[in-house]
Amino acid sequence: MLQDTQNPFKSIKLIALDQYFDEMVNLFELKILPKVLLLNGKKGIGKFTLIFHFLNYIYSKKEETNYNLKDKLINNDSSFYKSILNQTNNDVIFLQAEEGKNIKIDSIRNLKSTLSRSSLSDNPRFMIIDEVEFLNMNSANALLKTLEEPSSNNYFILINNQQADLIETISSRCLKNNIYLNSENRKKLIDFFFKNKKIDLLIDDSDLLTPGMLLKYNHFSSRYKIDQGDNITLKLNKLLYGYKKDKNKALISMSFFLIEQFFYKLVVENKHKTFSLLGIKSIILNKINDFTIYNLNVNSVLNSINLNLKNVR
Repeated sequence: MLQDTQNPFKSIKLIALDQYFDEMVNLFELKILPKVLLLNGKKGIGKFTLIFHFLNYIYSKKEETNYNLKDKLINNDSSFYKSILNQTNNDVIFLQAEEGKNIKIDSIRNLKSTLSRSSLSDNPRFMIIDEVEFLNMNSANALLKTLEEPSSNNYFILINNQQADLIETISSRCLKNNIYLNSENRKKLIDFFFKNKKIDLLIDDSDLLTPGMLLKYNHFSSRYKIDQGDNITLKLNKLLYGYKKDKNKALISMSFFLIEQFFYKLVVENKHKTFSLLGIKSIILNKINDFTIYNLNVNSVLNSINLNLKNVR
């Protein structure tokens, strides 16, 4: 279950992405919004939240409780907003890969079946496919014909979080918009989450992390009782045991991040050992990767990692 701070459906205030939002609204109002739009950008910069605000703007226009365009604010009392939270809306379809898995071909077939039926309203119908980079070849081929021939009232917005290579045949069917956060806007988002919402920062902030990933890893630090003062061995111990129990691949992603951060600091402090340190880092990353692929014993993996880490102390 997502915490409210991690759930984009609960992000009623749009922060730092005003320019992209205004561009999408302008295209829609001019009736030139692309039928198939691809948003590219790092995971955790707010692409899904951007789309959700755009949809709230469109569908609440005729309501008294419409979208606050000036302040980029969703009205909690909006009928559309409530219908999304209650999963009773038929005009918007959300499709997302399960954590660390490909989007299944059955999900695409179900989507196509839904689109073959007439909408219950005269509203435009939006299909939002998140983590489109996790379409495998079969799923992509099943989706292609629908993307090539969208009906007049159907729109696709695809989100590419750049976690894997996007299949070229999908990319070539879309108008692309690259979403980027500069350092100033990144700080705005982080300040909004951590200062305004009074969330304790439990991990070292890093320019390498997007606001969304910082928030996610911060949540893991709280859930798995990982302290900033813990050494790298103890942090990995808690994360790998957590993964063994919960099978959440984001814990492996956090392990990789902490290892990269740990060895970056070591290399800066010991430039004469750069080659050997990078070799040890590669071994440890491969150990964790094998752990997830082959479901290895967590104790044996941790013992092996500890032996390698002794060589850098």
